Formats: sequence, C-alpha cells, structure tokens
Amino acid sequence: MDLSAKISAFVVTAIAVALDQSSKWWALSTLRHTGGRLVLPGPVDFTLNFNESNAFGLTPVIGQATRWLLMSANLAVAILILYLIVTRPLRPLTRFGLALVMAGAVGNALDRLLIGSVVDFFDATKIGFPWIFNVADATLDGGIGLLALSTLLSERRTAV
Repeated sequence: MDLSAKISAFVVTAIAVALDQSSKWWALSTLRHTGGRLVLPGPVDFTLNFNESNAFGLTPVIGQATRWLLMSANLAVAILILYLIVTRPLRPLTRFGLALVMAGAVGNALDRLLIGSVVDFFDATKIGFPWIFNVADATLDGGIGLLALSTLLSERRTAV
C-alpha cells in the first residue's frame, strides 16, 4: 500500500476526531446555558449527558477505575488499528472503516482523560432510540458497518 493511502486514513481520523471534539465543546458550552436540553423540531434533540460507562452502559461504574480502564481500552484499540494501517495492505473500505473506529476510540478516550466521562448529546428518544450519543459513537458505528461491508464483499468475491 502506498504512503498516500495510509496518510488518507490518518486524515480521515484527524477530521473525525476534530468534529467530535468541537461538537462536544459546543455541547458543553451551549447546553449548560439551556438547562442541559435543547428541543428541536424533527427526530433529534440535544441533551447533555456525561457517560461514565461504555456503550449501552454495559460496564459497571466503580469510580475512577472505570474511567482509566475504559480510556486505556480505547487507546489500546486505537494503537492496534494504527499498527494495522501502517503495517498491513488493506482494501480501501477496510482502511476507511478502521480509520473511523480509531477516531471514535480516540475521541471518547480524550473525553475520559480531559473531563472524566464521555460527553454525549444527540438524543433520538423521540423515535424510540433510548441512548444519547456523540460524533465519536457515530464514527465507531459507521466504521464497524464499513468493516462488516468490506468483509461481506470480500467473502462474496472469494465465493465466486
């Protein structure tokens, strides 16, 4: 894989982390002045939430140990993905998916490091989605979706 393909993965990661962190800065600075909630027309509202657990609240919160454990897990994932992007030849869809997963891991790790919990604010409970989330969560989900698609497409090619 050429250097420009690797650099493009890091550019995607950097842009996604920048969008994540700037949107969280906006949420922290704006939603605190609205009582933590801004009701919008349409399916999504903004509700400021500090998540000390992980996705879907699956990890029990045991004080600062949870913060540092989850931050370390996020960074371990990011380092593993960095290693894969740098050392392995990857299909573009796989590389892009990994870049998005890495961005989500880094964005949420930064929150845990700087704030102590993950800042969530996209609230789609009006349409039955019970969790409040952020840009990093969306990039993680999008990246996982692209990795699944890449796997399906590669299995389809080898089966033919």
